[in-house]
Amino acid sequence: MTLIGKVLAGRYEIIEKVGSGGMAVVYKAKCQLLNRFVAVKVLRPDLQNDSEFVRRFNVEAQAAASLTHPNIVSIYDVGNDEGLHYIVMEYIEGKTLKEYIEEKFILPWREAVDYAVQIAKGLEQAHKNSIIHRDIKPHNIIMTADGIMKVTDFGIARANVQATVTCEDSAIGSVHYISPEQARGGYTDERSDIYSLGVVLYEMLTGKVPFDSERPVTVAIMHLQEKPVMPREYNLSIPLALERIVLKAMSKEVSARYKTASEMIDELLSVLHDPSREIAPEETEKADSENIGQTIVMPAVNINDIKKEDAPKQEKTVETNDREEKELPKNSSKKNAQAVDKKKERKVIAFAIFSAIALILIISAGFMSITGMGGLFASGGNVEIPEIEGMLYDEAIEKYVENADENAEYTFNIIKGKTVESDEEEGTILAQDPAAGTKVKKSEVIVITVEISEGNNEFRLKNYTKYQDSREVEIAVKDLGLEAEFIEEFSDDIPTGAIIKQEPQSGSFVKPGDVITFYVSRGPEKEPETNGQEDKKPENNQNSDEPNQEQQPEPQKKSSMLTLYGPKDKASALVQVNVNGKNVYSETLNKGESDVVKLEGTSNSVEIEIFHDGVSQQKGTVRLH
Repeated sequence: MTLIGKVLAGRYEIIEKVGSGGMAVVYKAKCQLLNRFVAVKVLRPDLQNDSEFVRRFNVEAQAAASLTHPNIVSIYDVGNDEGLHYIVMEYIEGKTLKEYIEEKFILPWREAVDYAVQIAKGLEQAHKNSIIHRDIKPHNIIMTADGIMKVTDFGIARANVQATVTCEDSAIGSVHYISPEQARGGYTDERSDIYSLGVVLYEMLTGKVPFDSERPVTVAIMHLQEKPVMPREYNLSIPLALERIVLKAMSKEVSARYKTASEMIDELLSVLHDPSREIAPEETEKADSENIGQTIVMPAVNINDIKKEDAPKQEKTVETNDREEKELPKNSSKKNAQAVDKKKERKVIAFAIFSAIALILIISAGFMSITGMGGLFASGGNVEIPEIEGMLYDEAIEKYVENADENAEYTFNIIKGKTVESDEEEGTILAQDPAAGTKVKKSEVIVITVEISEGNNEFRLKNYTKYQDSREVEIAVKDLGLEAEFIEEFSDDIPTGAIIKQEPQSGSFVKPGDVITFYVSRGPEKEPETNGQEDKKPENNQNSDEPNQEQQPEPQKKSSMLTLYGPKDKASALVQVNVNGKNVYSETLNKGESDVVKLEGTSNSVEIEIFHDGVSQQKGTVRLH
């Protein structure tokens, strides 16, 4: 079912599809009442009658609709039209921050700070309204042409009524940007968004994510255990104070991060005003140790805690400012003193070993929570792995992660592995590990790693027989990554230079690199012979009052070919052509795509006007031949 051309609620005219996910499809639409473009997010048709999905869809709408801020994509309307549940949002012409980073690689540090402040301001507003985003990443930040950052996609946001939200046992969000508590399936609050923002800022400054691996599970574990490479090792232009801000935001311990987005904004603005500001030593030490996530401050061992029976009865300890000095009775021997020292040494060593064992157990528990190995030691039986192969990744996330039973003893976490080219729809799960039906030990988080289809880059070939110039055809197909081969043939009907036919035919599926063969007209094989005599012209009957009808030739039809191009500044546009005020062409063209329209008439010229998404792009006169 297509919604293109449908008018929702008698107001929103659907123009084109611009995106889709596991739960909804997003369209560009025209609000006929306010004469502006909007984005309309429509719950997928197969989910319209699913009460749980409808409830979640409405929760998202309510969460985002409560937020009004220049750095958050606005929600205009929510409705239901003939069973179609939809959300009307602000339509933004621009690119994602991820696309911008990929273009620029490393952003100037002042520009990166400016963008981070804008994102933080959007989060500040959301947090004030008790909304935690939980999926902050460059892909969910839209950048307008004016450099304004807009936070979008509150699809997995949760209302935070009591300042701390549990995501139960599931690690939500993209693995390169999730906080450690999300990775281990723990509690999330505002500081989880701050961690993710720290990762985004790290990427803007260095062109890299702090933790990366081919296996998403490995990346999640790195968030829990690994120390990131210092940003200044990649980019020396970063002020030291800014590096410390990034590391503090990315602290593995929640309590060590900025408590609020407002605090982080203040620190970022202070660096803009004074890049060389001093950092207190204790601030540096705290940022270093807590961001490493591996340095444990051992409590001091107090000699007084050693049992009295372990020490010589006559020994007395006097504490000085910097060290301990022993006052031994005059009759004490050096041997006795050495025995005391050895006992103290054994106590310290025993305490250190005990602490090390405790640390190993804590790290192991975290590792097993992420990988699902905790189930090896869990009681309560086995869990059967569900079959998600063949499903869209977003569908699997919706069904088994986001909609998991809050009271269940375990939950699944589905993490993307590698993506491969295939004939399956983009986003389709091609393989899963563990396989469906596998019995695994019950644990708090059971991880399933999946292989995702990235499609096969095929597209339908257009009809180029309308073209009158083979050179135009060559340019058009090369813009699509195709190769053109031309073969000339005589034709009595097709003008010289025009395309007679093409192989493969229009509508066939092709992909970049394929060769398209075009047969080009050379005109008639030979000119028709004449007998050298002029045709006799009929004599005018000057005495006749009636005009000679044979001398009134029919008006000759003239024509010209007009080449149309897709938009330069966005992915696609509805291209329309009016000839002498009448619409003769209406097609959606993608960026870099072209098409031709044949203009016909009996006059020497026609007036044309070209529109993109209803906005006039070009006006003028075209001569007909």
